[in-house]
Amino acid sequence: MARWLLLALLWSLSANAMQQSADQAETEARLEAIAAELQRRQAAIEQRAKELSLTEKELRLLELQISTVTSELNATRNALRQTQSRIDELQQQQQQLEQRQQQQLELLARQLDMAYRMGKHDLIKLMLNQEDPARFERLLGYYGYLNRARLAEVEELKTIQQELTQVASELEQQRETLAEQQQEQRVQQGIVQEQQREQQQLITRLQREQAADKQRINQLREDQEALEQVLGAIIAALRDEPRLDGLQALKGQLSWPVQGRVQQVFGKPRSGGVTWKGITIEAAAGTPVTAIADGRVLFANWLRGFGLVLVLDHGNGYMSLYGHNQTILPAVGETVRRNETVALVGQSGGRSEPGLYLEIRVKGDAVNPTPWFR
Repeated sequence: MARWLLLALLWSLSANAMQQSADQAETEARLEAIAAELQRRQAAIEQRAKELSLTEKELRLLELQISTVTSELNATRNALRQTQSRIDELQQQQQQLEQRQQQQLELLARQLDMAYRMGKHDLIKLMLNQEDPARFERLLGYYGYLNRARLAEVEELKTIQQELTQVASELEQQRETLAEQQQEQRVQQGIVQEQQREQQQLITRLQREQAADKQRINQLREDQEALEQVLGAIIAALRDEPRLDGLQALKGQLSWPVQGRVQQVFGKPRSGGVTWKGITIEAAAGTPVTAIADGRVLFANWLRGFGLVLVLDHGNGYMSLYGHNQTILPAVGETVRRNETVALVGQSGGRSEPGLYLEIRVKGDAVNPTPWFR
């Protein structure tokens, strides 16, 4: 009987392992198909990028560099916060140890004072005069107790001093680390500021080049077509994501990715018969952009007219798109959580002012984002 039970258990474990292996193989195959489709479409986008004007090429390259440095700066800021937090902990620990040390010193001083008041001469006198042996025995006990207590307090004081030395040493190391990180942050900030000044100059030059109405209309159409191609590639590569439930149940409950005034309204006409398929939210450069819901990063790259673009898949055909970013934090394929910071507001793609372009797509069709937010 036991033999049959063992065989049944082994068969069950083997079946589970085979099922897990099959699920994993299916997932890997799906991801490989997505990667292949995106790579094919990305090649077309790169070919189109070669046709950009010289100014657009310079702007694209510069904005990608800004994205990299800003991402590094963001990591340095996080490290600075962690180091400062550790310094605060160590300073608090140091203060507590110093208080304990002061208490031990005061206690030891009281014990020494008590021992002095009792006096060694009293003990010699008691040893010579043994008229009351019981009293003599009690006092001997008191002396012994005081001596042991004194020794214990001395040992405790030594331990506290050792801990204080260790804390002071680590505190000094953390302060040195903090100073290095602050210097690195200053360097990175200087690079970003210089790059942003150059970015503004390129944007001004680009806007002069695009002054002609006909050129502007054609560009708008081409920009929209490029965005549609990217979204079409994503839809073709990934029809549904079974681990994500879409946005339908969250309609009217979503939090805005950034707080700010809506500059462009969904459906409002643009030049050349092109209409806005999303909204633009006014926000300061460097403001954190948060994911409106759980999702997976399907696209993170630069597109003409939209700058650094991030596309999240939320499952069941729902996607959200974030454009004109200064930098994008997660990589393609990563899963992000609702309200997680996924980008920083910028003005990439030729905008004269910082802001966030936002779209919500349902099975490829753009819908008005405004009713989805509370």
